[in-house]
Order: sequence, then C-alpha cells, then structure tokens
Amino acid sequence: MAPPVLWHFPISHFNEKARWALDWKRIPHVRRALALSYVPRALWTTGQMKLPILLLDGQAIADSTRIIEALERLQPAPPLYPRDEAARQRALALEDFFDE
Repeated sequence: MAPPVLWHFPISHFNEKARWALDWKRIPHVRRALALSYVPRALWTTGQMKLPILLLDGQAIADSTRIIEALERLQPAPPLYPRDEAARQRALALEDFFDE
C-alpha cells in the first residue's frame, strides 16, 4: 500500500486536525501543501471545494472529521476518540461544536 497523501493548507485548524491525527497514529504519510489555487484540483478529486483531502487506498476523503473516521477504521490504536460510547458521543459533540 502506498503511503496516504494529505493535501492541506499549512495554516488551518481543520487541516491541523488531520495532520495531528496522522501523527498521533504514527501513520507514515506524504504532505502536499496547496496554495489558494487548489480549488480546481480539490473539486476534480472529491467533488467538494474543501481541504484537507486525504488520498487513502485509491479513495479521496475530504473533511477533517471524515479523515479521522477513516484513520480510526484503518488503524484503531492508538485511538483518537474514547472507547466508551457515552464518552465518545460527548467527544464527537464537542468536535462538531468547535468545527462550526
């Protein structure tokens, strides 16, 4: 399997979430910083105009929350969310709150 490729803006908290998740899980990956002219590439790749985008196993995943979900499935340990379901739901609610 080729290492995942993260397309990102160097300065963005959404992009930082994806970078931290990859680092926390110690997943070897390649980072590609994109300039503001990224829109055509992102739209062509995912149908969306948002970064970060993670290219993983031939799939393009846009949105930091969706990237984290994919990384949790790919490599469950170390976990990014609590294992306890009630605590996990609280963590997800906080993530949604701060993403808005």
